[in-house]
Amino acid sequence: MTRTDPVGLLDPATHAWLTWHALPGARLREVDPLPGGFTNDMAVLTAQRAGTAGAERYVLRRYRPSGSRVPRNTCAVEIAVLDRAAARTVPVTAVVAADPHGRSTGRPTLLYRFVDGTPLSQVLADRPASSEARALGRAVGAVLARIGRVRLPRPGVFGDSSLVPAPDSAAPLGDLPGFVDRCLVAASADGPLSRTDSAVLRALARRGPRVLPVVASERSLVHGDFNPKNVLVRRHAGQWAVAAVLDWELAFSGSPLFDVGNMLRFGHEYPPAFTTGFVEGFRGGNGRLPADWLRLSRTLDLFALADILTAPPDPAYFARARTVLHRSATDSY
Repeated sequence: MTRTDPVGLLDPATHAWLTWHALPGARLREVDPLPGGFTNDMAVLTAQRAGTAGAERYVLRRYRPSGSRVPRNTCAVEIAVLDRAAARTVPVTAVVAADPHGRSTGRPTLLYRFVDGTPLSQVLADRPASSEARALGRAVGAVLARIGRVRLPRPGVFGDSSLVPAPDSAAPLGDLPGFVDRCLVAASADGPLSRTDSAVLRALARRGPRVLPVVASERSLVHGDFNPKNVLVRRHAGQWAVAAVLDWELAFSGSPLFDVGNMLRFGHEYPPAFTTGFVEGFRGGNGRLPADWLRLSRTLDLFALADILTAPPDPAYFARARTVLHRSATDSY
């Protein structure tokens, strides 16, 4: 992160909103761009409120217009998920203030408290010992099981902050072959996806109508992007615990297996004990894994994989996703 002058990094409207409304009377001491967000602009703020001795940290999230083929929640919907759904059962960030329609800042804007912790992706990249990796997996799996225990009125995407999916959105990602075709049609002709890659993706998508109806009526809270970069962990009383689950802009109502597939997408890169612990933690938290759960979760993850492969955020991530595609085709992982 590159530390910079807070007034220089923030546009005048956002700076005014922060100091007059979100954190009235506070003095912004530092603003650090927060890397890793592919769809929105993020920054860590250090601010000192009037009459307080110390400074506190916050995260500022400014929403960009979404051109994604995967439904993304508005700022208002994400606030509702954080405040009324997820916060009842799992650790999440606390919302401090919001300009959900961008009336003051010019863009939908969310300010929430900074949570101390280490991204799970970083801990796994350090190749922890098997016992540590298994403990991490158990903690993460148990939290995902708790997310899945939040029941919603029906399956579907959240059209507004009521978090009641519209009846005609019963299958937010239901037509897998059609979704993959739309992604491939929209992909750049000179993009990195080869004809062989496209053929493999289409072949995998064709199994969707055969296997996905079994989970089509499920109506659990789904994070939608439940992967190691969006899970903060820390040690508590000598044990690994989840400090917060971040970034709920893809949340919807559906099957928890969507999140299982997301977390295990790059499972071949993690210590094997992590996957073992993750499954143990999910089952131990009363998360339901049907007999064919691995194939189901991989098939559900093809929605995200197709979007990544046809509109990759960067070459490195594309290469990782392409490896998963071909591993899935041979059922070798």
